[in-house]
Amino acid sequence: MLINQSYDINQLRNLASMVSHAAFKRLASSTNQSSYIRRMKKYAGWDVMSASRPRNLNELIGYTYELLERHYRHEYIYKNKLLNDFVLKQYSMEDSVLLNEFKIGGSIADTVLINGSDKVFEIKTELDNADRLHSQLQDYYKAFRQVYLFTHYTLKEQYFKILLPYVGLIVYGPDEQVSVLREAECQSDKFELKAMMASLRKPEYIALTHKVTGFIPDATPAFLYRACLDSLSDYSILKIQKAYFEILKKRSKERSAGFIQENMLPDYLHYSIYQQKLNKNSYLTLVNNLNKNL
Repeated sequence: MLINQSYDINQLRNLASMVSHAAFKRLASSTNQSSYIRRMKKYAGWDVMSASRPRNLNELIGYTYELLERHYRHEYIYKNKLLNDFVLKQYSMEDSVLLNEFKIGGSIADTVLINGSDKVFEIKTELDNADRLHSQLQDYYKAFRQVYLFTHYTLKEQYFKILLPYVGLIVYGPDEQVSVLREAECQSDKFELKAMMASLRKPEYIALTHKVTGFIPDATPAFLYRACLDSLSDYSILKIQKAYFEILKKRSKERSAGFIQENMLPDYLHYSIYQQKLNKNSYLTLVNNLNKNL
């Protein structure tokens, strides 16, 4: 659909808030989308659109997504692009797990890919700055072997100058294609047990301890975490990271991956859908909402 309007920055920011994981989660959980549709139409410039207006909510979101791809590439656009044009083209979703907003150390990784290897993707859009980049990358290497920076091609020289040589660089190109400019090199000398443990849920760090040591410490709930940490401290960090990797890979999103692989939902929804663990009811709610006439 042709986009022939001009948009100010406030309109684009408001539209970006409606093309997001949080907004798409609500589309799959409630049949009442009147407020969402009203706001979307307002900020997309419904009143001044040409005769070829979107006919339903799916077309309106698609129109808005295309607009944001051109003029306001916020984080969700990058995450979805990474999934559709990099992960799905190179890896099988049947044996891969994609983690969103994964906390490690004092940082939160935008996306972590777990399959035959482990990769962290730090996203820096044109709307971001590099102020915390160095400390973020340091944190990621406490638990993972490969780290990539994903940014716009116009920023590649800026980041090449400040990235350590083993950090990979992926760019969002002028043709809207994703290209790997430099492969990430594996690093395994920076792992930290405390950082790995702190990133896991209780059942996971118990499973990690049992997997590595062969037993679960006998401790009260209040002291179990410390007991697990102490038990693991006697073992090789490389052995622990391998087990950690296997534990994380169990965070499967099989049902949602099926919706994506079978092209059952629009491309712009893929990243959010994968993170949602859709069931049959939420899938039908989402489809019905997308088909609502405007």
